[in-house]
Amino acid sequence: MSIPLDRLYHFIESVAQEIFQDRVLIYRFYPHGSKNVNDMVILKDEDWQIIQLSPSLYCNDQEPLDYDYYKTVSQLTYEPFKKPLPHFLKNRTVYEKVLLLHSEKQSVNVKKYQQDQFIPVYWWSHATIALDWFRYAKHINLKKQSKKIFLVYNRAWSGTREYRLRFAELLVQKNLQDLCQTSINPVEPESGIHYNQHKFKNPAWNPDTVLEDYFSINTTPSYYSADFDIDNYNATDVEIVLETLFDDDRIHLTEKSLRPIALTQPFILASTAGSLEYLHSYGFKTFGAVWDESYDAIKDPEQRLVAIVDLMKQIVEWDYSTRERKLTQARAIADYNRQHFFSQEFFNQVVNELTTNLTTSLVEVTNTKSFQAWLDLWGTHLSNPDVLNYVANTTCFVGPNLAAINNIKSIINHKLNSR
Repeated sequence: MSIPLDRLYHFIESVAQEIFQDRVLIYRFYPHGSKNVNDMVILKDEDWQIIQLSPSLYCNDQEPLDYDYYKTVSQLTYEPFKKPLPHFLKNRTVYEKVLLLHSEKQSVNVKKYQQDQFIPVYWWSHATIALDWFRYAKHINLKKQSKKIFLVYNRAWSGTREYRLRFAELLVQKNLQDLCQTSINPVEPESGIHYNQHKFKNPAWNPDTVLEDYFSINTTPSYYSADFDIDNYNATDVEIVLETLFDDDRIHLTEKSLRPIALTQPFILASTAGSLEYLHSYGFKTFGAVWDESYDAIKDPEQRLVAIVDLMKQIVEWDYSTRERKLTQARAIADYNRQHFFSQEFFNQVVNELTTNLTTSLVEVTNTKSFQAWLDLWGTHLSNPDVLNYVANTTCFVGPNLAAINNIKSIINHKLNSR
């Protein structure tokens, strides 16, 4: 399945360039979904001279930020420089700082990047992604014939998602597994390692239960989060959303949280504390009038996970009349959420947020333009005979060459002399 996310980045490019009234260079991970620093590449090939004179926007808006990981990754610039650049930077330009597009709040990582040479730009990218991926849900009328109470997509469990294994174990301990449309992956799809051989970052998430004895084996690929199964939604009443971040202080909601909204499904959100309030800030309603949503305020992740499973147990124990009444209430809220999700108001809110934050950040990055620092850098480079020989004998438009360097020097000197 091909996910055409470059359309999103062309849109971001158009917004940025309309604000800046000139080129803004977009870097994004390609192929999409990669976390390899070498896959952070420019959206459109540009002349090296243009790259040196234009602000850069690095997009780490699909996955949570990981400052420490990318800080330690070594990469080589053009031969014969062999000088590593920090993080996923590709070039030193006339701008001392670059823009970093991200999608998380309450983030220590954002603060770390701010202390480095990045200017963070927040926007909820997964909102526009979900509007694209789930657009046909707008035209679907579900015909409920519930066979199980809960729908739980429990697929990959590596990294920040280890808690999903403990969640499955809690379902067994509360005897809820047969009331859930769910499955597990005993072998992590990315690493190929069984959870028994996995080294857990948080040992609390390591299950003692043999999960395969209680759940069917999930074999669906990771990109299925970009799709939806109508039969699953027709056959269940409430979705338990297992988000990417849970054992964390950050708020970073993905398309997983918006899928039940697009499908008019009531949901319980297994994510970091405060995530329901985050949804409220975008105009969505949740289900505090129907069931206890105090789990969202629990800071301790183990206690929060137990509270979510306890809530599931309470729902299971409703008598018939209570169940019908409360599900009717919940579906009315879900209907409101779906209408809001597909509304022009919601789309405008997300795009206006991007525009506002980019406008502020582009002003800030412009103020970091340092012509003298660029001249000093290339003065040092060109004093090396190997470097001088390299740039004098290359005509590669995507790499440094002597003609481009001299042309940029001329442009800079003109600007400096005209001040």
